[in-house]
Amino acid sequence: MQLTSYTDYALRVLIYLATARDRQATITEIADFYNISRNHLVKVVHQLGSKGFVKTTRGKGGGLALQRPPGTILIGDVVRSMETHFNWVECFDPVQQHCRLLPSCGLRHLLARAGNAYFQVLDASTLADLLPGATSAPAQRQALENLK
Repeated sequence: MQLTSYTDYALRVLIYLATARDRQATITEIADFYNISRNHLVKVVHQLGSKGFVKTTRGKGGGLALQRPPGTILIGDVVRSMETHFNWVECFDPVQQHCRLLPSCGLRHLLARAGNAYFQVLDASTLADLLPGATSAPAQRQALENLK
């Protein structure tokens, strides 16, 4: 289970904005800080804005900021919003699957359970949990305990 760089960049943008809560940041500033492509970040920020995570202000003195407080932004929601699919293996996609084992194979069900556990942890974590000095939220600790 691997996130795309697109989702990685989205999470980085949100973390950056959460640490700069008292001011607006620019895409160029964030791109320079992380040493990543400004053009790629433009697309990421656009999607974050359209999904309601970030608000943008155009023009002189403009920039971007979080749309809502970090404690209300679930990491699971961000990941679901940025990723295009969660076809962990071929058999998750009915159009692409050609596996001869499919009728009797348990891999799909195992990976589906693993994916559910993955999102259970992400859904118990907020952007605030990722900030410097944050301690794991009680819900996050409980989700991790449930997986043991």
